[in-house]
Amino acid sequence: MIRITRVSNSARFRFYKIFIDDVYRGKIDVDETKEFEVENGTHTVYAKLDWGRSNKLCVHVNDSIINLEVSDAVTGWKNLFLIVYATFLAHKSLLLKEVESVDTSLENRTWTREDSSAE
Repeated sequence: MIRITRVSNSARFRFYKIFIDDVYRGKIDVDETKEFEVENGTHTVYAKLDWGRSNKLCVHVNDSIINLEVSDAVTGWKNLFLIVYATFLAHKSLLLKEVESVDTSLENRTWTREDSSAE
């Protein structure tokens, strides 16, 4: 299973689209955590928002939960270079990374589970 948490930062009113093995699997909102059922093995995961996307992350699933976190990579002083990200670095506008575990203590966190079929 792959568990993805979207960290709250910018693009608060937009959904990120989640792709696993180049197949659209669902969308994720701010401060939301979603679980995606996958077969054991190696999978490629990334997120998209309009023209931008995250890095592609290869994960190996073997009867365990892989915890990932997605956020906006263009924050703070990087906003000064937004046109550069939009033009040349669109594949780096979101950040996807593996984390040890998900912080379940946040009261406003929304949990949903997606099955193996695409929406």
